[in-house]
Amino acid sequence: MATSSTHRNGGRRRLLHALNSEERLAVPRLFLERATPWLVFLAFGLLYSVTAAPSIVALFDDTLEFQLVLPTFGIAHPTGYPLYTLLGGLWVHLVPMGNWAWRTNLLSALFAAATVAALFVCARRITATAPDGRQDNWAGLAAVLAFGLGPVWWEQATVAEVYALHNLFVIAILALALQPLPPDRKALERRVALLAALIGFGLAHHRTVVFVLPGLLVYFLWTRPEALRPQRIWLIWLAALSAPLLLYLYIPLRAAQGVSDLNGSYVNTWAGFWDHVLARRYASFFEMNELSRVYDASGWFMLWVRQTGWLGVLLSLLGLFTLRNPKQRPAWALILSVLAVNLLFALNYRVGDPEVFWLPVFLCAALFAGGGLAWMRRSLPTPWSAWIAPIVIVLLTVGFGRGAAVNRAHDWAAHDYAVDMAKVAFPPGSRVIGLEGEMTALRYMQEAEGLGRAATPIVANPPAARRAALEKEMANGAPVYLTRELEGVAEQYSFTGEGPLVRVWPRGEVEEYSPSTPISLLLLDGALQIEGYDFQRLEWAGGPMLRVTLYWRPLAPVERDLKVSLRIVDAAGTPLVGKDGAPAVVDAYPLRQVAGARTWPPGVQVRDVHEVPLPAQLSEAQALIILYDAETLEEVGRIQFSLSHL
Repeated sequence: MATSSTHRNGGRRRLLHALNSEERLAVPRLFLERATPWLVFLAFGLLYSVTAAPSIVALFDDTLEFQLVLPTFGIAHPTGYPLYTLLGGLWVHLVPMGNWAWRTNLLSALFAAATVAALFVCARRITATAPDGRQDNWAGLAAVLAFGLGPVWWEQATVAEVYALHNLFVIAILALALQPLPPDRKALERRVALLAALIGFGLAHHRTVVFVLPGLLVYFLWTRPEALRPQRIWLIWLAALSAPLLLYLYIPLRAAQGVSDLNGSYVNTWAGFWDHVLARRYASFFEMNELSRVYDASGWFMLWVRQTGWLGVLLSLLGLFTLRNPKQRPAWALILSVLAVNLLFALNYRVGDPEVFWLPVFLCAALFAGGGLAWMRRSLPTPWSAWIAPIVIVLLTVGFGRGAAVNRAHDWAAHDYAVDMAKVAFPPGSRVIGLEGEMTALRYMQEAEGLGRAATPIVANPPAARRAALEKEMANGAPVYLTRELEGVAEQYSFTGEGPLVRVWPRGEVEEYSPSTPISLLLLDGALQIEGYDFQRLEWAGGPMLRVTLYWRPLAPVERDLKVSLRIVDAAGTPLVGKDGAPAVVDAYPLRQVAGARTWPPGVQVRDVHEVPLPAQLSEAQALIILYDAETLEEVGRIQFSLSHL
């Protein structure tokens, strides 16, 4: 009896010890389950933040518009994006460091990191098959790596754009919908009300959030059809959906305060409001236009490969096997529906950047990638299932076939151009005529940095509109500047270079200056003289530059157009290498190609400005300026001077 009792007591002790061990393991497991999404958020938030653009990064896309509209609480282009504008404006004014543009870029990085963290939560939730309901962190990591490191997404995570927040709404809606539906009716009603509010806020940001609705309808018909029967609670759900849409009233309210969108197209009337909010003039983007970029089937497939890598594509395809599980089928059918509707839209929307409209497709495909890894782990024998997940995670991180990593942290070119333009010594009442992006950059510097406020930017995109604006402002006697060449004005006016701009003068009436380094270099059989030059070192954010100003004076009609090759060379005449690894050589037309030498009136000085990046080592460096015929490339003269003292 004693022996039997001893055995029983020993068995109880072993059982209690096993239970205690499980309890001890449950605590760190619960902590890890709760902490991992935050770790994912922090990791990708750090990645996107350190690779974000440091300032304005492009002149001719929506990024620059948002970098000005958000901090000034302006009106964005259709559909207006009121939620993004309000959130971005508050963010810029609450974050006390960095320039406006960097702060708006950082906001995208945070939205993008939150999207990836929500993707992790959603992927591991729908792949959970353990008896105790334990979620699959490996599947979550597979989804995150298949999506979060893709270059199309990474690009949007590092600049001020709407797509990071849009995809955050898409994955948040999916994650909320795919939570296990509560059996309690009241709890279910609250869940649907919260889901409706989330969709409403999504629609207050980007209208393509509507593409989740067909999938949600199918999902609820499949899982809880009683929720879709007409009932009073529908009024509450409709209110939850509609209330966030009141944010669109921000647009007419700001317009009533005298605020306009950047191109002045918004009309503050009932019809104008709906034209803007519904983007009615954007309907033509379903047709071919000059902005369209179209891929064929192989092009779209390779875009997917570049986004996620070959392994990510394979895992997504394997993830389709999850549809065989009856318990998980409704959830995966929802994701597949959202993918299909967004894919159909993206294939038919004709724009210059069709890739960004594929991001919800890539997001859903990444969920299938997580499902593919979970399916592999369940299907393989035990020894293999233990090793396959870490191997796949490592390979996904390497990303065979995926596009290059994105790093905009050193992209200062647009910023430096905008600062240089805004620092021109504008006389009072000056007018600068240029393309919308160029003028937005000037307006940004005026608002954000207080530079160039003596100038009024004038947007004129078509050349005919620029000529008309030029003629009008010159007739009014205003100091006028051009940002670029303009056909048909070269023989009508005179011109001088002013930083990156060209000032326009009445024919033969320029303000002349004396060069700091006088010379007398006669060219073209004495028809053209270089009277001297100035040079200075410019400390731009993107690296030091050499600015050279040439002083030309035609002594007779010039019969040939010239070009200038500005080079930084060593003692042997070999071009040195700049900071970017490229030779420090710039070839350019005089006066930014506004007026060729043949159009210069005899006797009138032409001041002409050029820049070239400076190499780090200047101890024996020299500036070499080669002047040559623009058509025949025949050299007609050269100037050389030392830069060792710069």
